[in-house]
Amino acid sequence: MKGEQAKVCAVTDSLLIGKLTSDAEFSCARCGAKAHDRGSVCEPVALEPDH
Repeated sequence: MKGEQAKVCAVTDSLLIGKLTSDAEFSCARCGAKAHDRGSVCEPVALEPDH
């Protein structure tokens, strides 16, 4: 995975998952994984802000 950004759905390290998913702003249209950075999911979809 060198040179590529880690995808949440492929990460097994719980500390890295926590870092990637904190304050999630995007979800994956394929699997529903949530992440802060759009590059951390395969098919990013912006999450609606909480009102």
